[in-house]
Amino acid sequence: MRTEKVSFQSEGEKISGILHLPAREHPPCVIASHGLLSSKDSEKYIALGNRMSEEGMAMLRFDFRGIGESGGREEDNTISKKLKDLDSALHFMRSRPDLENRIGLVGSSLGGFLSLIKASMDKEIRAMAVWATPHHLDELKTKRGNESAPLPPEAFFEDLPRHRLLPLLSRVSHCMIIHGEKDELVPVEQAWEIFYHLSEPKEIHIIEDADHRLTAPAHRQRAIDLTVGWFKKYLSI
Repeated sequence: MRTEKVSFQSEGEKISGILHLPAREHPPCVIASHGLLSSKDSEKYIALGNRMSEEGMAMLRFDFRGIGESGGREEDNTISKKLKDLDSALHFMRSRPDLENRIGLVGSSLGGFLSLIKASMDKEIRAMAVWATPHHLDELKTKRGNESAPLPPEAFFEDLPRHRLLPLLSRVSHCMIIHGEKDELVPVEQAWEIFYHLSEPKEIHIIEDADHRLTAPAHRQRAIDLTVGWFKKYLSI
């Protein structure tokens, strides 16, 4: 098992990532999309990438433009631009001859929202898992405005009405939803709403007492175990 620093282009911007590689040839792979205030270096994504490679699967975690080590500006922080970056990540992974063309997506919070939209557009996505994911972002401005966390740029909210998730979900299958019972940012009812709109096969797991970020080690480990098991079932066959 090893990690490799990688980069690729998205609309002329450099996108930086870390690729976790298992000790096997031509593994299936998963692309991880981080949330609004997160990055590829989130502890949960590092732990998930390490575990995925231990189980014989590759995983790419990358920074969306304007975040971490990637290029771009804060003004590029829109759903449309992030979807372009995710599409570029998919193209990059599919271009690597050392990887099998069996690809899954995993995302947390906004990353899950983006992953679901992308999966509805790309029938070659074999499986996916989303953590703490909202089915809409309409209340983001109000919620963030009441917290210390900065709001996204105005361009984010101008672009937002172009991306409605629920009408797309019937095109998405092989999806596992993981959500904290006590998620303080995304009510657990939103997880159930996503689940009802998905096509089969699908699963949902509500982790008792867990918060939005799955802060408790036991809650995070449970999410990792479930996610790895799901991808082993649908990518490693």
